Amino acid sequence: MIKVTPIQTGTVSIRPHHHCGEEGHGPIRRKWEMIRDKEWIEDLPIYTYLIEHPEGNFLIDSGDTAENTAKDFLPAWHPFFRHGVVVKVAPGEEVGEQLRVMGMNPAKDLKAVILTHMHHDHAGGLFHFPHNKIIVSRENFEFANSWKGHIFGCLPNEYPRWLDPELVEFKDNPFGPFAQSHPLTKDGNVILVSTPGHMRGHLSVIVRTPDVTYCIAGDATYDQDLLLEELVDGVTYDVELSKQTLRNFMALGQQEPTILLPAHDLRAGERLERGLILPREPKLRAA
Repeated sequence: MIKVTPIQTGTVSIRPHHHCGEEGHGPIRRKWEMIRDKEWIEDLPIYTYLIEHPEGNFLIDSGDTAENTAKDFLPAWHPFFRHGVVVKVAPGEEVGEQLRVMGMNPAKDLKAVILTHMHHDHAGGLFHFPHNKIIVSRENFEFANSWKGHIFGCLPNEYPRWLDPELVEFKDNPFGPFAQSHPLTKDGNVILVSTPGHMRGHLSVIVRTPDVTYCIAGDATYDQDLLLEELVDGVTYDVELSKQTLRNFMALGQQEPTILLPAHDLRAGERLERGLILPREPKLRAA
């Protein structure tokens, strides 16, 4: 039996142009609009997802740390961290503590922790897992640890000193509509797929069961409504690449019943609980 469980590790507040960039605007203009924004959208959940599988338990993303709420934790020189994001994580909301409440020992009961990407709200909880295998794409790991990664929302100075992840190099191994994939389990029911756009090397996790397929999408889209309207966030480094990733999600939903589970979707838990699958046709955007 395979089971997917959401674990919310606090909330994050972002600007409207971060959540959804203006159509027709490129990556640079989108980021400028994020910085100029004066409004906030409602607080969004920071989800990690636990996959219970016959071959072992897998945690997708590590959430953020309560230290992120400290006044001087985020770099003051960075306009995005100074102006564009507010993280709220209580110590008891960190993923390690929540796993223990669920009766799991993070060090012994997880086969691996998989990172969709290394932005702070996905990699901030890594310190809970010093004895676990950590998996991330090579492209994302190398970018996150570069000066560009530091500029574009990563905190490499806060990664644990012991961090030495297993690096996935995606190859042209198609899975459904996705051109590049990497099997995670021997039975082929948990698959990593390349979903670029939000960040270089971003990956998503596909979990197949006899009844439904789960798509743990990280930040490839912030919520299902944006996916259905083919709208892209302000963070993307390549708008068309992000849109192609969204089209691939929709194509997967047309091939097999699929429940979409992004990291910051207010309705992800409801869809999972009620078994609400992706519609077979996207919404038509109003003119």
